[in-house]
Amino acid sequence: MTPRAHSSAASWAGALLALPLLLFLLAAVAWPLAHLVRRAFLEDGEALRQVMAAGRYRTALVNSLALSAAAAVTALLLALGPAWILARERFRGRQLLRTAISLPLTFSGVLVGFLIVVLLGRIGAIPKLIEALTGRQALEGAAYTFGGLFLGYVYFEVPRAVMTLESAFRRFPWELDAAARTLGARGLERMLRIGLPIAAPALRSTLAVTFSASMGSFGVALILSRRFTVAPLEIYTEMTGFLNDEVAGALCLALALCTLTVDRLLALGKRR
Repeated sequence: MTPRAHSSAASWAGALLALPLLLFLLAAVAWPLAHLVRRAFLEDGEALRQVMAAGRYRTALVNSLALSAAAAVTALLLALGPAWILARERFRGRQLLRTAISLPLTFSGVLVGFLIVVLLGRIGAIPKLIEALTGRQALEGAAYTFGGLFLGYVYFEVPRAVMTLESAFRRFPWELDAAARTLGARGLERMLRIGLPIAAPALRSTLAVTFSASMGSFGVALILSRRFTVAPLEIYTEMTGFLNDEVAGALCLALALCTLTVDRLLALGKRR
């Protein structure tokens, strides 16, 4: 077989192997997305105008953006230490620590929401403990505020951030850090001049992953959202409460566009 014929056969084999994935993407992504766009633009885009004009929809989108950004940044900061230790150190119980950190990824959002209620609900463990220690009531019902919802989001995103950063830190060129140390560079200087520039792409990728996951999170908000609404909850309400799939579709598109925009901005920063 000539090299050209071999290359052609390999191309056809690759196309056949990719065909099931392409069919799945067409059925599970392209067609539903086209349906959302069509429904959102019915009657000259009235659903989109309604989403942009109604204050509660804009508020839900802004709340989702703010909550997801805060959860992503917090999760990144909390994950740096554990990810660094898991990537660099070898110690007894290391695998157990990794398992404990990744455990929340196996929980559903609804379960996490109930866990936050158990901690910070009106008769939650933390309010009861504060009352027993101080004789004063505090944090009762905090689970249903922005703080409780934020805690639930962070609970989900820290394990995801740790796993992403650990994988990146394993590829860190430690010889550069060792060389800088032998030349007299202090820890802070090595971190600012070597560590952060090299780790910057991984940090941006972690932010993108955790932000995107938070933007689409629904189960936690379903349980905890009482005084604070987010876009996925509004979509659920429009679909199940009012059977308004045009507005729900338009809100889905707005949510997807916001998420994609932030992800692309982080990706552009990664290429620079």
